[in-house]
Amino acid sequence: MATSAVDGHTAGSDPLRHHRQAHAEAGTASQNLYGDSFMERLAEKTASGMGTVQFVVIGTAIIVGWVLVNHAIPYAEETIKHLAKGKPFDPVPWILLNLIFSGVAFYTGALVIIAQKAEGKKNNVREEADAKHREELAGTQTELLQKNTALTEQIHTLTQGMNRLTQEVHAATCHGPSPPAPNAQ
Repeated sequence: MATSAVDGHTAGSDPLRHHRQAHAEAGTASQNLYGDSFMERLAEKTASGMGTVQFVVIGTAIIVGWVLVNHAIPYAEETIKHLAKGKPFDPVPWILLNLIFSGVAFYTGALVIIAQKAEGKKNNVREEADAKHREELAGTQTELLQKNTALTEQIHTLTQGMNRLTQEVHAATCHGPSPPAPNAQ
């Protein structure tokens, strides 16, 4: 059997060798999964850009900057005054609550896209490794079937030779007609 260049195992000794190889190659292979139309390509590239840690960091900086520029200190002072007077800390229209929900939506969307991209890459790697494994199994099965056929043919040839030898021995020892040979196919 052949030795795999990736892990040094013989081809049949490690059933996960294709998965290991595919994972090793996954970092170097670039896959073009974008659609055909301009809008599909734009949507995929936008989602791909949103599904990065850099997007989350930049978005966080923008949110923090926005809050600071939009009078965060006066807002905090007003909130403290309201709390001192027994008033609610986030009066109607609940600006702080809206900010929190918007931030949660921003992070949730970005993190879901990041997770989907990672899962998609893992699935592609698994599918490729599974396909290689199935191809190798099919090749091994074909090879074994060919060996089995060759052995069966050799057994058939040996059986025919044994039948002839049996007839010759019978003729030499019994000095009479040999028994009829079995119908060998």
